Amino acid sequence: MHYADYKTILSPQNGMNLYRGCTHGCIYCDSRSVCYQMQHDFEDIEVKRNAPQILEDQLRRKRKPSMITTGSMCDPYIPLEEELRVTRNCLEVIERYGFRLSILTKSARILRDLDLLKSINDKAKCVVNITLTTYDETLCRILEPHVSTTAERFEVLKTVRDSGIPTVVWLCPVLPFINDTEENLRGILDDCVQARVRGILCFGMGVTLREG
Repeated sequence: MHYADYKTILSPQNGMNLYRGCTHGCIYCDSRSVCYQMQHDFEDIEVKRNAPQILEDQLRRKRKPSMITTGSMCDPYIPLEEELRVTRNCLEVIERYGFRLSILTKSARILRDLDLLKSINDKAKCVVNITLTTYDETLCRILEPHVSTTAERFEVLKTVRDSGIPTVVWLCPVLPFINDTEENLRGILDDCVQARVRGILCFGMGVTLREG
């Protein structure tokens, strides 16, 4: 882990990545691609110094509240979050300023912040997105060795739903000859039905094959 100085947190589309890099170890990870220009080992997490303060400064200057998104590039609930609490501190800023939130993760650690997610949803809108790729837990441990199990993520979906927060499942990537079987897809879809998710996103196969 190392710290780096940044002047901004939000992209022009109001997306943010609080960490650069990840320790989930997913074998299909596109965020490792050279095109993202990370100048450090992917597992050597780069933490944005003073991220909550930078976010607050940017939100204060916005004319009206909008939807803030996070998690599509680097998971906001990697193990380091338990100690650093960067994600939680930024959620507190979003909640305080009345902005909406769309957050994506593969980790059950998100339930630690359920109180804030509920408050954001009550004030504005919060959508919790969970990635599910593999119904078979043995295969899950191969493809995504350090994430919450599929069963744990299924429980997250139900807990968040019972808190009145809408959920969406990202069913991607679909890896040819690995997790593209009917049994796997039906298993995940059955979980989605039981969890009463509001939507399922699947970006084709979701395999870029980019350099890196």
